[in-house]
Amino acid sequence: MNRGFVVVLFLAAVLGLGDCHGYKGPEWRQTYDKEEPKEEASELKAYGYEEGEDWVRPHEEPLEEEIHMMDAPNGQHYNMRPHMPKTEDMACSHYECPEFPVLESAGCGYMTRYIPSAHWIVTTVDFSVPEPAREAYIRLHRYRYKNNDAGVRIPSTRPTLTLEWLDENGDMTHSEMAMYVSEEFQDVPPASTDPLTYIEKWEDFTVYSRSYGGYLEDNLFEEQFDLLGEALSDQGIETDKFLRIKAAFTYHRYGSQRLEAILRSSKNGRQGSLAE
Repeated sequence: MNRGFVVVLFLAAVLGLGDCHGYKGPEWRQTYDKEEPKEEASELKAYGYEEGEDWVRPHEEPLEEEIHMMDAPNGQHYNMRPHMPKTEDMACSHYECPEFPVLESAGCGYMTRYIPSAHWIVTTVDFSVPEPAREAYIRLHRYRYKNNDAGVRIPSTRPTLTLEWLDENGDMTHSEMAMYVSEEFQDVPPASTDPLTYIEKWEDFTVYSRSYGGYLEDNLFEEQFDLLGEALSDQGIETDKFLRIKAAFTYHRYGSQRLEAILRSSKNGRQGSLAE
């Protein structure tokens, strides 16, 4: 094969498509045609916690209207609507996932995790561009490939976090996207050469989460924050009122999904900040 042609293909894959699966934008759903490994998992394993009393798991929730029910190009129509989330073990089987110890929860309906202090690569989500989340993800991805002062390729990690910073009224003021720096570079991470992307050292903190199999834009996913707040309130647990976190363990719109709606404990550090 012509060497120049190979170079062109490589650059298109790395720079033009945004990720190795060739995500083409929000109008493309389930375009990835690789067959997924079959996963047999219990609801407890998939979600990570016992559901609240008289509550219904999201994938069993009766929908008032049909969503995402058009034909999927890859034949995975069942992934077009809420489904049981991919287990964390399966989601992390091909990527590095940092160790976030699971703690005992005081009640049902959520999972409790401890997040150790560590370096994260962070970028601002710019809502003035057509696809804010995709543009932010591409900047993180390019940091891993070339936009760092060491000129090294840094392994990909999961999950990708979207931080939504809120005001006193609960309205979002700004948003950031973050990815854990691989353990190989965790102690001394290379600096970013992109001014819109930067390294932050976060303090350790505790988070509470609810899991979801579906899309970030689903109303049912947004409802998980309300259910999480209700479950925590029942236990007298207070959270950082200035922050919501959306964790994506899987490529958006490719195969079965694992998302988590996350709130941070108010007992950790300054509210409205993660940096040390």
